[in-house]
Amino acid sequence: MHADWLDYDGIQVIAFEDDASRKILSIAEFAHATADNAIAVLQRAEEAASAYRDHISEVNTDQGSQFYASGGEKKSKGISRFERYLSVRCINHIPSKRNNPQTNGKIERWFQEYRRHRWRFDSTYAFAKWYNNRIHGALDLECGETPNEAFVRKLRSGSILGMFLEWNEREVSL
Repeated sequence: MHADWLDYDGIQVIAFEDDASRKILSIAEFAHATADNAIAVLQRAEEAASAYRDHISEVNTDQGSQFYASGGEKKSKGISRFERYLSVRCINHIPSKRNNPQTNGKIERWFQEYRRHRWRFDSTYAFAKWYNNRIHGALDLECGETPNEAFVRKLRSGSILGMFLEWNEREVSL
C-alpha cells in the first residue's frame, strides 16, 4: 500500500492505494491530518482487502508526523500511534526517505488525478469509484484494464480460492 496526505484547498485528503493494481482501497477528507484519522482510513482499507480474503502486509508513507515519530538529532526515535497500530496488526511500515517523494510516487501521481477530477464528484467515495473503474495507463492497456480488474487479477491464489469456496458454500446452501 501507498498512503499520504494531500492539502486540497484546506481539506486534508488521505488515501490508501494498492501498489500493484493502483486501486484506491480507502479514502477520506478531514479538517485535520492526524494519526487517528490515518488509522481510521487504514482500518477501512483493511476491511476492503479482507473482503477479497487478502490482507495488507506493508504500507509506504512519507515521514509526516501523522505516520512517523522522529526525534531530534540527540533524541532516540519514538514510535507514533500509527506505527504502533501497524506493529500490532503485523503490517510492515516503509517510511520514504526525507525529501524524496519518488519513493511514494504512485500516491503522489494519484494526487494529480485527484486535483484534476475531484470537483466533478459529490463525494470522495464517488471519485474513488470512478477512478477504480476507469482504464488506467499504468496497467494492461491492450485489455483496457481498470484498477479494480487488476486488483482481482493480482490477488494471491489463496485469496481467490477462499473467495470461490465461500461463494460455492453460499450457492450450495441456497
